[in-house]
Amino acid sequence: MTIQQLSQEVGIGVDTLRIWERRYGFPAPGRDSRGHRRYSKQQVEELRIVAKLQSLGLRPGKIFSLGAAERRELLFERMDQALAESHEYQSLTTDLKPDEIERMLSDQIQAQGLSNFIYQWALPLIHQLDRGWTDGSISIAREHLISDCLEQVLKEQLKAGHSAKPQAQILFLTLSGERHKLGLLMAAALFHEQGGACTLLNEELPPSEIPQLANELNVDAVALSFSVHYSTRKAKRDLASLRNTLDKNIKLIAGGHAVRQGVSMQNLIICRELGQIPGLFKKYFDQKN
Repeated sequence: MTIQQLSQEVGIGVDTLRIWERRYGFPAPGRDSRGHRRYSKQQVEELRIVAKLQSLGLRPGKIFSLGAAERRELLFERMDQALAESHEYQSLTTDLKPDEIERMLSDQIQAQGLSNFIYQWALPLIHQLDRGWTDGSISIAREHLISDCLEQVLKEQLKAGHSAKPQAQILFLTLSGERHKLGLLMAAALFHEQGGACTLLNEELPPSEIPQLANELNVDAVALSFSVHYSTRKAKRDLASLRNTLDKNIKLIAGGHAVRQGVSMQNLIICRELGQIPGLFKKYFDQKN
């Protein structure tokens, strides 16, 4: 990966990356035969964590004084702390009724903007719900209730129109056997915010049904998500089948845990985390480029 591609992937300017390399020794690129910088996937993932820590207020000097494992641990600690100290979060997880939960989530979107809400509030909230369900501090019923309310307010965002003609028609769906859809919904909301007209299917579909539907809806892209419960091998097989049958002019986008590592094929766009979406939209769908 070139430094320009790295910059687009992680949302950090080229000049900043070069300054960090000189000052902190990271990122540490390899060099190709012509002496140009090249970056590994591991460095991309580590820089995403750096970017998130910056968004939480940490300065580069502090961030780069830590090792990779320490940075990841610190990120989770800061995300947990931010929510644990929030009065709104406490009442949301323990006291509020469904309409009150939806109102609080909607107020957070209005106050922070959609993308900041997703990155800095919804994702940590989901992390906390999962942890609370695991350790028993949050009941399964409460976790489902909050997740359903979050789903509802995000779907409301998809109904909002665009000030200009949408730059892309994108179909979002999951394949048969994939029941985890919240990540896909957040991706659809972020693509919508960038200027895409996003259609989200609630029902799962087999790969064989998708090409005809995509043609009928006249979409520019089909986006799918694969959670940790979907095997990487099956995801790769299903994506290859779909890419072979889908119109070659329709882009295919895949995201989620099962495709973060080891999935690569021609004419397939991999979105390894939600923070990539603005860059991906600009690269593949922005008609000004």
